[in-house]
Amino acid sequence: MSDGKKLTRRAVIIGAGVGAGATALAAVLGRHGPPEAPKLGTSLTAHRREGDLLVKDPLHRDWNRVEGILVAMQAQQVAPPFLDEAGLSELEVRAAHDGTELAFRLQWKDEDRDDLDGIARFHDAVAIQIPAVTGETPPPITMGTPGSPVHILQWRASWQRDLGEKTGSKTLYPNLVRDIGPEELLGYVAAAPFEAARAVGNPLSAAERVSPVEEIVAEGFGSATTLSVQRARGAGVWAEGRWAVTIAVPMARGASGAPIEPGSSWPLAFAVWLGSQKNRGSRKHFADWVSCVVEA
Repeated sequence: MSDGKKLTRRAVIIGAGVGAGATALAAVLGRHGPPEAPKLGTSLTAHRREGDLLVKDPLHRDWNRVEGILVAMQAQQVAPPFLDEAGLSELEVRAAHDGTELAFRLQWKDEDRDDLDGIARFHDAVAIQIPAVTGETPPPITMGTPGSPVHILQWRASWQRDLGEKTGSKTLYPNLVRDIGPEELLGYVAAAPFEAARAVGNPLSAAERVSPVEEIVAEGFGSATTLSVQRARGAGVWAEGRWAVTIAVPMARGASGAPIEPGSSWPLAFAVWLGSQKNRGSRKHFADWVSCVVEA
């Protein structure tokens, strides 16, 4: 073989190697580089991630490297009390898992930070609804139905605030005059009859908050029941007129539903409450079911 042909063959081999390397690099960048801005969609992928799922940091830049979608929100007008008019059009959703825990990062626009409850005053909140079991047809969007339960994860801005500081009547009403409470006079156990909600385990009246997320199971209207064992966690940050909230739940759900396994597909539904617009209870924004593929 002549020197010219050897050089030509060598150049082809080198060129092929460079091309293959570039293709591999492009694949890596396509998988791990910044994805396109989320668009309206009905199909979401929970990407597999090694290491920290960043549940404690909703604003971490790595969350923006996870592909997400926008889900369309609408006013709840199925069951009273209705929401007359929607104040929110879309919710940004991103998801990731590590084989043990499934995490979501949710973002939406809200010019007002509402994290205190009071007279005619309501908190911001967001929730994810997951069927207890997977199947071709999801249960009714209305919190399931008897025989078709759902698992709900609800983050509350007021509970998030409780983790950072002890809130109470004085927080809302600084000029309030309060002498002494039953628990301060009698002790926590003896004061239970004077604090009935706390004594029976009402999570809204908990003396100590460990997570801003509540795990609930339901089988239709009026059946929402808080789980006796709470394992979900999350965090929320409000900045520049926008909430960023993370919610994570163990994929082995135990009593709340069938395990969420890598490679499976699940329908998800979402709800958002805007406290400044007096959203509470069923007066909320909701998104219909979207499909979520849990990456193998």
